[in-house]
Amino acid sequence: MPEVGPPLQSGKWKYALIGGLCSLPFTTFSYWQTGSELSLGAVFFGGILAGYLIGRVNGEISGVGIRVGIIGGLPVFWVIFDLLTATFRLAGPGWFVASAIGATIVFAVLGFGISALIGEVGVRVGRWLAGNQHDQSTTVGNS
Repeated sequence: MPEVGPPLQSGKWKYALIGGLCSLPFTTFSYWQTGSELSLGAVFFGGILAGYLIGRVNGEISGVGIRVGIIGGLPVFWVIFDLLTATFRLAGPGWFVASAIGATIVFAVLGFGISALIGEVGVRVGRWLAGNQHDQSTTVGNS
């Protein structure tokens, strides 16, 4: 059944924003620290958090991991900006610069795609963790 209400108030967006915004500072810091490498490990852990939270309320997880990955992978734009800046400084024939711009666009799609995949895996792991927890209210019998 489709969710009713504004898109940002639906359960999918609520948990995706929690996981994505929790991972965003760490992915940003990873690129800021190195200037050449973007670590998406925090997106995985943000996905675990979102999947665990949505799993505790038995919510639907379809699309949540992709949203976590896109939000947590926003620093890919920073990488793309740096690549485009370097591309426009290239000296060479027009076809060479155009192919470098095309490669940058492919890299952008690939970067967000990998980030979305990592977020989806994290959400599935988090959902699995939420489903495999033992109930805390069980009592232990006398021995």
